[in-house]
Amino acid sequence: MLTEELFRGGTLDMSAEPWPALTAGAAWTDLLTNRILACVAVVLLLLDLLDFFRIAPHLLYSYDRPHGAAALEHNMGLARSRNQTTLCCLLPLCLVADRFALARPQLFDAIPPLWTALATIALVFAFLLLRSICYLIIRPRRLTGEEVLTLRHNIGNYIILLAALILATVGVCVVFHIPDGTARTVLLGETAAVWLFYLLRTVQLLASHVSGFSIFLYLCGLELLPAAALVTVVVLF
Repeated sequence: MLTEELFRGGTLDMSAEPWPALTAGAAWTDLLTNRILACVAVVLLLLDLLDFFRIAPHLLYSYDRPHGAAALEHNMGLARSRNQTTLCCLLPLCLVADRFALARPQLFDAIPPLWTALATIALVFAFLLLRSICYLIIRPRRLTGEEVLTLRHNIGNYIILLAALILATVGVCVVFHIPDGTARTVLLGETAAVWLFYLLRTVQLLASHVSGFSIFLYLCGLELLPAAALVTVVVLF
């Protein structure tokens, strides 16, 4: 009787709902669209693994020295493999960006969670399309056709670098149960660092053919304008 009286009025002070952070993570992985896209991304990366290892030394050389990008572009086979690897890396990058809200405009709030990953993919490809249009409109006079292609396709080298860094970081975050907020900050920092490194190499490539104020003008028209448009959409919309 004494035991029953002691526990009769007890209460369990626990939330009846899961924590928001855990709910958000589970919701993203439970969505069918995200699962399908994640499986496709893994398959694409596995199929491209041999090409990645084949071009890896040339990519490292392009990161180490500006003219390494030109040497890679000059080899048609390597350039084709690089372009293919870039395409394979874009999907996992977009999925990570959607999972950790790296580039999420407010207008995405009106999109059902089932389709936000596809919206993120569309946003990234819209940025790349705008960048390609800028390269078609703005043609540096002192650069040959191959040199322009080197500048235009050089972003692929850094998309591959960013994908390798981000996927490794996500793996570490999953293993060590790092909070989403911390992981997001690290991923944004890595993205910014790779982007600045890419801009530095682009300036060095331009400086070998043009000089002075022309470098700044070409950099603004070819690279900063599409990036500014992407940031504007993410921040204001």
